[in-house]
Amino acid sequence: MLPFYHLCFISIFAISIQANHFRGGTITWKPINNNVSANATVSVMITQTYIWTWPLINCTDAMIAAQSPPIDLTGKSGDGDLLMCYDNCSTSGGYVGHEVPITGYCTDFSAALDVTVSQRSDIVNLTVRAFFLVEFATSGNWQLLALGSSTGWSLSSLIDLNIRPDNGLINTAPVATCISYISIPVNVQQTIQIPVLDADNDIVRCRFASGTSECANACPPTSLPTGTTLSSSCMLTITGPTAGNYYLVAAQAEDFITNASTNPMSSVPIQFLVYVYAATNCTIKPLLLSDMASGDCLGAEVGVSVVMHFTAVNLCGSDREIIDIATLSFPTIIKSAVVQSPTNASIWSMEMTWIPSAMQVGSQVLCAVACDNASVQSDQYCITIFVGLSSVPLCPGATAGPTTTTTTTIETTTNILSESSIKQIHDSTADITTMEMSTSIDVQTRIERMNNLLRIFLVKSNNIINWALIGGLSALGLLLALSFCLYCCCRFS
Repeated sequence: MLPFYHLCFISIFAISIQANHFRGGTITWKPINNNVSANATVSVMITQTYIWTWPLINCTDAMIAAQSPPIDLTGKSGDGDLLMCYDNCSTSGGYVGHEVPITGYCTDFSAALDVTVSQRSDIVNLTVRAFFLVEFATSGNWQLLALGSSTGWSLSSLIDLNIRPDNGLINTAPVATCISYISIPVNVQQTIQIPVLDADNDIVRCRFASGTSECANACPPTSLPTGTTLSSSCMLTITGPTAGNYYLVAAQAEDFITNASTNPMSSVPIQFLVYVYAATNCTIKPLLLSDMASGDCLGAEVGVSVVMHFTAVNLCGSDREIIDIATLSFPTIIKSAVVQSPTNASIWSMEMTWIPSAMQVGSQVLCAVACDNASVQSDQYCITIFVGLSSVPLCPGATAGPTTTTTTTIETTTNILSESSIKQIHDSTADITTMEMSTSIDVQTRIERMNNLLRIFLVKSNNIINWALIGGLSALGLLLALSFCLYCCCRFS
């Protein structure tokens, strides 16, 4: 089986029935065929992903499995709305008059965390050289924000179907996503990497959203604490000064042909909330482990099942427990329940299965977060899945290299600790904590780092020694060692 990485979306606080029901989202697009003649019609798939408050916007397992009915926005902002042309509508290439609805189908929910995720993909036929801005804007309300207006939201995406001068093809917009809410500790500087992927392997830069069409009445920097920055590499640096506050991050991910380019070929919104939680006695975050390292890219094929296993580990003793492994997903992810280990009360697990469809050819960015009962989250855990129609494709920017079945088996059947997990233990008492996407490392290095983690854990867990957890991690280390031995035997025999 190929492993799968599933995207998450999370809300830390329960919200009353009077609460505001919108929590962010993204709009992206891609041509179905990027190689067209100068006067042709281009079939473009527009994908909208939005996050709502559960159960105000209801979702069930049955709705996910059937992809029916669509979410119910009756009586709420967004009900019956269309993704409208906002600017350059005279060059929309036929979009005006054929606008697509915003109401999507339920793809994920968390009853524990009050989150519903919807997504819809529509194909529209437009003429080459179409150039225009689409927008989802309403007068509805966000979760109550500490800064900026909580009334009204707007997300906009630039669609440009001009033929690229570098390769003669139609561009494909980046894909961006981020868990919402990201929870951060009060008065501790955090860096949050916003995951982005470009199928054309173009230069991608992030910037704060600006103007009415991109962020309505809650635009950065005034919607964020003083000193918050967003780098062109999509790294957000933020310090939450007051526990219990929510802040809106509104950004645009844009792709460029070269580093010297100044005009983007497309612009994709990504909006999410950051929640600030109060200081806790144990500052160690939960660990979220899976089959692949965060930041990796996985090739997948239409019709071939992709399975991924998640393991969440509580490092703060018996007064903490994992309440969810929250996800933000797309059609059609089947998830098991989050189950506590019968032999180790510190460990929870979940399995997810996905069979890509032909509509999902291209790139998907998926994230997950484990959350405990003190509102403390694991580091954001994201990978990219690149889907091919009839074979497993190389990820953007990758080159073909030697692989073996044995290596794949080790990678996909062993729960491993990523570099960010190791770094989390090292830095658990540091003033500045980095939430970063880790890189993959070889099996032998993982064994060594597992041993280091065990040694560090004995001396740096706020003086809490969890012998059951140490035994569980030791077993994982032993499994890694055995896997490495099998790999060596198969490779050199």
